[in-house]
Amino acid sequence: MKRLVEDTGLFILSVVLFLGGAFLLSLQIPFWSMVLGIASVQIGIVLIILTFDSLIRKRNKPLTEDYKTVNCLICRSSQFVPKYQKTIICDTCMARIAVGFKATAMVVFALITVTTMTVLVGQNQELRRRAAEIEKVYQCIAGQWSPDSCGCGVWQENTICTEGRSRLCRDGDSYCCLWQENIWVCYTSNVDK
Repeated sequence: MKRLVEDTGLFILSVVLFLGGAFLLSLQIPFWSMVLGIASVQIGIVLIILTFDSLIRKRNKPLTEDYKTVNCLICRSSQFVPKYQKTIICDTCMARIAVGFKATAMVVFALITVTTMTVLVGQNQELRRRAAEIEKVYQCIAGQWSPDSCGCGVWQENTICTEGRSRLCRDGDSYCCLWQENIWVCYTSNVDK
């Protein structure tokens, strides 16, 4: 009876902490409701897990005849394992393997990251160099332009225009440009006029 009361009390306490944390998270007090609410929810979840773990351990009592000793595959130390298990790697060796794997993974990740970053920086520099070369070719003329993208461009030999001058504008299209009423008016072809 005493165990039932203890387990029930612990379960009720953990549920109350969890629900109290959820209530604190719903309040409109920005900082404290967040800090206290998250802490309360986390404590509630941990206590619920511990309560169920305690209940399961009390109901399931391990039998020593179901276990045997087996040597670790790496360090050869004796370990208790269930009867059906034939091999084991002890916790110490697993930790060493995990640390070694973690270090190897970090080196591989760093190499991939540095290589990718170097390639991307090189591509970025190449794009900037090309853009600077293109900008040097364009000649910007002050004044009003229609469209505005033709304010900067390159005059070309007049091969397509029946009137005006041919201009390759910053947007990459060729236009026929005329000086009309103090403004440069550019058309893609004579039909647009």
